[in-house]
Amino acid sequence: MTEEVLVIATEHLNDLLDFSGIKEIPLNVIKERLREHATFLPRLHAEGDESHRQVIPYIVLKNGEDFILLKRTEKQGEKRLHNKFALGIGGHVNSTDGDLEDAWRTFERGLWREFNEEVDAEPKALTYLGVINDLSSPVSRVHLGILYLAEVEFRKLREEDMFEIFTVSWDELSAYKGKMEGWSTLTTEYLLKFLKPLQR
Repeated sequence: MTEEVLVIATEHLNDLLDFSGIKEIPLNVIKERLREHATFLPRLHAEGDESHRQVIPYIVLKNGEDFILLKRTEKQGEKRLHNKFALGIGGHVNSTDGDLEDAWRTFERGLWREFNEEVDAEPKALTYLGVINDLSSPVSRVHLGILYLAEVEFRKLREEDMFEIFTVSWDELSAYKGKMEGWSTLTTEYLLKFLKPLQR
């Protein structure tokens, strides 16, 4: 069966995406755009189509006072990501997650499916942070990240052979920035600039 992924035509997002990086666009605006304009496309087509954005939940995990940081091993599929650090988990929302009658509900189902596929953790709170719009590469230009912070009771990864796990504090986070994937770098910069000053 052909994998189909949730997308929005870029023309329906252009008025929101007047930035490169991360911005806190009101969540109700994102919900409405999905409900009004989302559709499904075959993933193979969507990966090379800059006229659409694949809508991706991207979830940062915080276990107590520490962040969960993942280092991709060479057993992980994409060679360009080997030995890179990831601060978030997430992935594509598929047509098997729901329909377009309420695309936001389908997005949420995809978010929790990805969460449960990747980690064994009890979610305590989930906070929306903003939208990731990374224009730095052809790969990033066909994706749109919806960024969350999940406070969890972390137990383990589901795919332990694909990643090494590190727990890092706020103060340690910046030391990994140069070794991170693109979205993780942007997310780290955003967290340190806007959320760390709020910590006591």
